[in-house]
Amino acid sequence: MDQNNYLDMKKKAACLIYGNSAHYLDHLAPLSYFLDIPLISNVEEIIDECRKYYPEVKAIHIDNLQINFFVVQNFDNLIMCTPKIFFDSEFRIHQDVLNKDIKIIWCPHGNSDKGKTIFFFEGLKNEKKILVYGQKMIDFLKEKNVFHTIDSSISIGNYRYEYFQKHLKFHKKIIENEIQKKLPSNNLNILYTPTWEDKERSSSFQKHIELLLKKLPKSFNLIIKLHPNLIKKNAVQIDILIAQCKKSNILFLKNCPLIYPLLDYIDVLLGDFSSIGYDFLTFNKPMFIFKSDNEKLSSDLFNIATMIEDENIYETIEKNMKNDKREEKIKKLYNYTFDKIKNFNNLKKMVFE
Repeated sequence: MDQNNYLDMKKKAACLIYGNSAHYLDHLAPLSYFLDIPLISNVEEIIDECRKYYPEVKAIHIDNLQINFFVVQNFDNLIMCTPKIFFDSEFRIHQDVLNKDIKIIWCPHGNSDKGKTIFFFEGLKNEKKILVYGQKMIDFLKEKNVFHTIDSSISIGNYRYEYFQKHLKFHKKIIENEIQKKLPSNNLNILYTPTWEDKERSSSFQKHIELLLKKLPKSFNLIIKLHPNLIKKNAVQIDILIAQCKKSNILFLKNCPLIYPLLDYIDVLLGDFSSIGYDFLTFNKPMFIFKSDNEKLSSDLFNIATMIEDENIYETIEKNMKNDKREEKIKKLYNYTFDKIKNFNNLKKMVFE
């Protein structure tokens, strides 16, 4: 389809995924839909995934040779999951040639607790405009001594869940075809969402994956959603694990960006330091977290979830499926994390004023 058909010169705004960062898709695609702006990427596989899982979104692929000048020439505002400083490192010369300074609106890719012990969110210093989910993210940026340097912030609440609700039938059909039909019925469905190993050593994958696969009871289904960065760093190992895994109740997900349809479907979340734990608060279901070897890591989720500190993973899950004391804590943390959803017509004005 002709890319020019998507360009609304009145808005002159788009969401941009520059480079191989597929984990941004589930955050920017719903936002593109609600703001009625295109999503652009120079990675064809990301656009293919967008068209498959978010068909309402106007997805445009621009190849590497054209992407920089195309973006600067056609848009004034870009919503990205990376700060302005990183955008300028790739697009500065193109802005200078065309005598334009593109405005970047930063969008978070999850309500992560990462970056507390290392420099990470400091990259947002002096941003013009950022999007936040709610008060929790604002307090975190204040803790990192960054928030006061940002010109303005706009609360967008749990817009990804709102997108899921609006396309419920479509997403449930995807889950049925790509997950439900591939696993034994009537089993307890566990979703394991290991994050990738960063400088904070927050991933549980290397320490627990083999035990998880080996000890899985026949009455449980284990769905393993792999972070794209985890796949990049451990591609050979993961391919070997998948090839060797013969159990019908284990399913690896490598190229499925959807989060909320998955969380809606499963019974239990098993994770580590992934922001998906905050998304999972939406459903008030049992959550289990592997205790990290890095004692400096902390998360509000640790007070909600059952912590797993030994090799008795599935025994711990079975014993702690019901916890009546958890519900009020979940509700309180959810309301702290996500503001109530905004009117999206008003949001457009706020973002692009």
